[in-house]
Amino acid sequence: MRRRIKLTIAYDGTSYYGWQIQKKEPTIQGVLEKVLSEILDEEINIVGSGRTDTGVHAIGQVAHFDTSNNMDVETMKKAFNSRLPRSIVIRDVEEVDPSFHARFSAKSRIYRYFISHINLPFMTRYSWYIGKGLDLSLMKKLEEIFVGEYNFGAFGSPTSEEGSTVRRVFSFKVKKKKFYTMIEVEANAFLRKMVRNMVGSAVSLALGKLTIDNILEMLEKGKKIHHYKPAPPEGLFLWKVVY
Repeated sequence: MRRRIKLTIAYDGTSYYGWQIQKKEPTIQGVLEKVLSEILDEEINIVGSGRTDTGVHAIGQVAHFDTSNNMDVETMKKAFNSRLPRSIVIRDVEEVDPSFHARFSAKSRIYRYFISHINLPFMTRYSWYIGKGLDLSLMKKLEEIFVGEYNFGAFGSPTSEEGSTVRRVFSFKVKKKKFYTMIEVEANAFLRKMVRNMVGSAVSLALGKLTIDNILEMLEKGKKIHHYKPAPPEGLFLWKVVY
């Protein structure tokens, strides 16, 4: 009898070419499928809640797979983590209803982006180092502007040519801490590089390279008509998937 298993996964994406499996490059999905197939002694195909790009990390990525193996979930968790590299950790293993789908059952995804204000190697490995000069009061104005359903074509691309660029953002929060600034974005789904582009435009705004009107115009027209650089991948974490 086939069982559906839900995984909650954390990973350091530094050395991987994103989530989605590739023929020649190491990916999170590729490593997971190889290890799980060996342990469960059958071919395992994993479905993730979404694809993270090259160099992007996760605290709470969710995935599912089907198996005929009757190993209990706690034994699975121990066995998986004993064979996976240190850069990938299975945080939780659950048996779920066959109707559960890691991607299509999700109500929203939450990403966090970290901007460090102190140049230390263990911070800059997982954040975008910007020492000084950010006008955080301008960035916080985006907490209202980015929220809602818009054509986010100026901030990302769909996974297929025919795909829609309309997304609903539930929240965009800017929080200043002593040594870093954290930006948290929750939406029903995200376009490719959408969070990195939103953060990049927010930083350009805070550095005086974009204006509020520029961002409003891009949201209205759904096109990148004003220049900004996307935030680098190392500061981005898939934080949580909400079901």
